[in-house]
Amino acid sequence: MADRVQVRKIDNDEGRRLLRIVRRGSGSVVTWRRAHMVMLSAQKMPAAKIAEVTFTSPDRVRDVIHNVNADGAVIPRGRGAWGHLLPE
Repeated sequence: MADRVQVRKIDNDEGRRLLRIVRRGSGSVVTWRRAHMVMLSAQKMPAAKIAEVTFTSPDRVRDVIHNVNADGAVIPRGRGAWGHLLPE
C-alpha cells in the first residue's frame, strides 16, 4: 500500500488563487484538475478519494502533491501549465 501523502499547509492567498481557478472553470482542464487535487488534499482527503473525484489515478494525485510540496509553491511561477495564471 502506498504511503499517505498530503499537501503542505497552504496560506489564505494560495487558497484564494486555487479557489478562483476551480470556480472559474475556463482555461486548461489540466490546470483545473491540479488545483482541485491540491485543494482537496489541503482538506485532508485521501489520494484514492481525490483520484475518484478528479477522474485520474491515485498515483497521479500523489505525483501532483509531491511536486507541489517539492516546489514550495502551489502554483509555480513561469513553468508548467500554471505559470501563466499569476500576474507579473
